[in-house]
Amino acid sequence: MMGSEVSSRRQFITRASRLLLAPAAIGAVGGVLLDADEAAAVTLSGVSGTVSAYDGGLNLRSGPSADRRVIKWLPNGTKLSILQTSSDWFKVTAAGKTGWVNSWYVILSGTKSTVITRGNTAYKRVALTFDAGSDLGYTEKIIMLLEKYGIRASFGITGDWIKVHSDYAAWIVADGHQLLNHTLNHPSYTGLSTGGGAISPARRLAQIQANEDLLRSLTGAGSKPYWRPPYGDYDSGVLRDVGSLGYSRTVLWTVDSMGWNGYSADQIYSRVINNSGNGAIVLMHVGSDSQDANALERIIRKFQANGYGFGTVSKVIA
Repeated sequence: MMGSEVSSRRQFITRASRLLLAPAAIGAVGGVLLDADEAAAVTLSGVSGTVSAYDGGLNLRSGPSADRRVIKWLPNGTKLSILQTSSDWFKVTAAGKTGWVNSWYVILSGTKSTVITRGNTAYKRVALTFDAGSDLGYTEKIIMLLEKYGIRASFGITGDWIKVHSDYAAWIVADGHQLLNHTLNHPSYTGLSTGGGAISPARRLAQIQANEDLLRSLTGAGSKPYWRPPYGDYDSGVLRDVGSLGYSRTVLWTVDSMGWNGYSADQIYSRVINNSGNGAIVLMHVGSDSQDANALERIIRKFQANGYGFGTVSKVIA
């Protein structure tokens, strides 16, 4: 694509996204109420679970707090239809009543999400993936290099990032790249990488659903059923919880470029090329702390010279 065409389209996308981010739209995007840090209340659909508490059951309350009036006692095994989240609480319908339960004592239903670390090894094809969760960094350079070589990639985008850089997210979608849901605020779901505790089932679902609503509202495209856990942190409970929401593909990677960890462009190039192979999923970042963008063109050319093609995660795993 010629430079003038790219410039013209970027200006169009920027104008459109600014309209989407007008003050009236912020705070209630896609029906989701947002504050500065996280979803205050997220509506869910098609999610169910059962009561599972150490003392044999839990109280259905009139609001999302242990101080609220008890509506009904729900014994273990009670089926729940889950309607909404608020902090660590689920709004549910159970035993003919509607109220709130503490999500820590709910086992969500559904098929566990499948962890993906590599695509189909029958083909000489790789998936370039770029996480966008901090600053804008080298996003423009990355997009333009992908355009130059006609490559479709996958971008793990957080809600914090898209709220600030919605014009670039729209550009990513317009170019045919795949979105991966990277949560609203990038918390560790297990606490492993941050040294804190795990977040509750309600917060896990709220983080993904609120971000999905933002992605669809601000770009017209969604990510479901693909998500990427912040820091790559997950366990069997996380896979169960996100699977209940329909995110059946937990996208990790075959090789981490380590650009985020201060690797030089030369080190990134060597690490990626030497640790890939058929079906490889390559993790890189768009942020200014990483030199991934400055290694990208060499990586693309080397893969091509070795007979590899490129595709989104959804294509490479097929």
